[in-house]
Amino acid sequence: MSDTTPNLNLPYILPSQAMKHITHNEALQILDAATNTVILATLTAPPATPAEGALYLIGPSATGTFAGKDGRLAFFIDGAWIFLVPRAGWRAWFALDGRTRVFDGTAWVDPLASPVVDRLGIAATPDATNRFTLSSEASLFNHAGSSHRMKLNKQAATDTASLLFQSSWSGRAEIGLLGSDTLQFKASADGSAWKISLELGSDGVARLPGRPVVSATLAAASYTLAANDLVGVDTLSLQQGGFTRGGALAGGRGNALIVPASGLYAVSFRASLQATAAASLALAVNGSASGLRWSAGGATSPMATATVSGILSLSSGDAVALMAGGPLNLQTGLNAYELALQFL
Repeated sequence: MSDTTPNLNLPYILPSQAMKHITHNEALQILDAATNTVILATLTAPPATPAEGALYLIGPSATGTFAGKDGRLAFFIDGAWIFLVPRAGWRAWFALDGRTRVFDGTAWVDPLASPVVDRLGIAATPDATNRFTLSSEASLFNHAGSSHRMKLNKQAATDTASLLFQSSWSGRAEIGLLGSDTLQFKASADGSAWKISLELGSDGVARLPGRPVVSATLAAASYTLAANDLVGVDTLSLQQGGFTRGGALAGGRGNALIVPASGLYAVSFRASLQATAAASLALAVNGSASGLRWSAGGATSPMATATVSGILSLSSGDAVALMAGGPLNLQTGLNAYELALQFL
């Protein structure tokens, strides 16, 4: 059996030992230095007037009483120095730095200087995917110096680097490089179906793929229209934001345009027409003529091109077409007829 404990080298009181109090007191002194360890400074020579209970780390090339004791802890008690050899795992508070350090078997290191942890939770529990988790009313990332930059890096262009905004853990908006190197803004009503509202390409051009815009035409034909006859479209030559065609209109004159979202729209139409009497051609919403119209007080000749534009408030699901207000001859086709709407 050894005469000292294996970790702190505390001396045992041996059987039949005389003056047992000396051994006992020596063990208490070692415990006093090694427990709740506070290192006042690192010295290479003893201080002139050390305080009782002072503890120092002996630096390299020590002199005087510290000579040959490099790396040990010097503990001043009862007017004398006790030298302790630190072991791996010992922790000490370094008073000058205001830091806790751990002895790794060779040096005293700051475990927070370059921490690497697999997971970190702040008032929350991290998991295998969310390895850093924070639960807080707010978070602050402040500058050090004059600036602060947050970086989100992805491995390849087809991967994702983004900020995801959720409502009750279901996605509602996302901003980032979403499967490409184009900055995208997208939104969702249910966390499943997503629509891209804005794209910023590397060319610096802003694009609005989710903005309702349409330019529609009707195949080339000649129509003789009477009052309240509707004319629609059959080809959406420019389409984004969800415009669709509704049911077929009477007389085989195309389909109404179905509005995808409620709001203000810039509306225009162009038509090649001829009035055979007082007549008009108006934009119609759900079968009712609006104030956007071309009018003729009587018969016109020859065929004229009418261009009308304005702003209308439309609702999602509205059916838009053109309506005759009196007898008209109408020519359709790519260069003769167009209906365009753009969400503002």
